[in-house]
Amino acid sequence: MTLRITSADNPRVKDALKLRTRRARKQTGRFLVEGTRELARAMDAGLCPELLLVEPDRAGAAGVRAVDRTQKGGGRVAEVTAAVYAKLVLREDAEGLIAVIPIPAAELGDLHLPEAPLVLAAMGVEKPGNLGALLRSADAFGAAAVVTEGGTDLWNPNVVRASLGCLFTVPVAAAPAGGLVPWLRERGLRIAAAAIDGAVAPHRADLTGGVAILVGSEQRGLDADVQATADVRVRIPMYGAVDSLNVSVAAGVLLYEAGRQRHPDSPRGD
Repeated sequence: MTLRITSADNPRVKDALKLRTRRARKQTGRFLVEGTRELARAMDAGLCPELLLVEPDRAGAAGVRAVDRTQKGGGRVAEVTAAVYAKLVLREDAEGLIAVIPIPAAELGDLHLPEAPLVLAAMGVEKPGNLGALLRSADAFGAAAVVTEGGTDLWNPNVVRASLGCLFTVPVAAAPAGGLVPWLRERGLRIAAAAIDGAVAPHRADLTGGVAILVGSEQRGLDADVQATADVRVRIPMYGAVDSLNVSVAAGVLLYEAGRQRHPDSPRGD
């Protein structure tokens, strides 16, 4: 390592801290990745840190591998003290690694979907933890892509954390306002919208072929005009006192059912 940072007033530290805000991420085209698993998945996806900040007492063998990969990719590595690391880190179990990485292209035009894809589409999801959980479910149940409109941005460090790095294992894109549903239609995808008052249970909805599972914001769900564009409005039956599910839970149920229908002979279809 050619650089050692001992003060939180170091310009590199200050610049990294700014990336916790959406405004700074948009202005600089950079975002933060914490943790060995998340960073490894980012690198496996072809993303190389411009700057890797390492607290050596925490990083261990995984840190050595991350340093090697960063340096081979042309990135800069800086060792930071425990006090500086504590200032930078969002979570205590990030294992001594924080990376500054250029935001990759993530517009709708950059997505290349396979034939008859399963797409998870999210509109207005505000909580980074929920968006991260949506990405985990999309990875687990074989979605070809996750597309968003409105809500929190994909590059929020809490999205990275909550996704366990699945932000980098599933193709993603962000649509401009009003652009998501038209894009889905242009690609010939049927839309299955999650709706509390939907008429069809998940196992009775056809989720095979080219289909987008569409979920809405935590507070309002999907607007009525968006629901009206759907081919089917799906209601998840509930038997307790609650009348709604967390958006990430609802999406997980629908993605699982889509996977079951699409792969009936796999162990998941039993």
